[in-house]
Amino acid sequence: MGKVALRALALAGYTKLQQLTKVTEAELLNIHGVGQKAIRILRETLKAKGISFAKISQAEAKRQAATAKVDGFMKKLKHPFKAEVEMMRKIIKGVDKDMDEEIKWNAPSFSYHRKYLVTFNLPEKEKIHLVFHNPMLSKVKSRLLEGDYKHRRMAYFSGKSDIKAKQTALVRALRDLIKLQQK
Repeated sequence: MGKVALRALALAGYTKLQQLTKVTEAELLNIHGVGQKAIRILRETLKAKGISFAKISQAEAKRQAATAKVDGFMKKLKHPFKAEVEMMRKIIKGVDKDMDEEIKWNAPSFSYHRKYLVTFNLPEKEKIHLVFHNPMLSKVKSRLLEGDYKHRRMAYFSGKSDIKAKQTALVRALRDLIKLQQK
């Protein structure tokens, strides 16, 4: 295995093979510097010792596959706010560990326990347009959300600085909506 991968693993706190039995391959691939070659070598080394990486649940495997589809979609996306959409994807996914994403309406869409929350409106090219869509949405109080539709509200962002300025309101609106889903 290369020095870069070894150093990256050590910086992440993985210095012994036994530690790798508590982590999945996908989690290790999220460490900058750890690639498929390092994973293959580690998998073979663990197998020779009679141990393996942690297994993921079927639900987590589905979540990872859906995220991979969205990643593929984003690689091909030609949009003036592509970097901002990626920035917002990261913010939205960071709101809750159980946040799922998929492609809906030909754009990244986010749900919580199979209940849709928000989807990008990518045909909009002048600004970043989020469509919040959920039956509980009318109970969420936020200046960020515009419109007076029964189960839908809009949020607009003009660029990176606007996203940063409204990030707290975006996260709060999503957390409030998630709390309503849990009731």
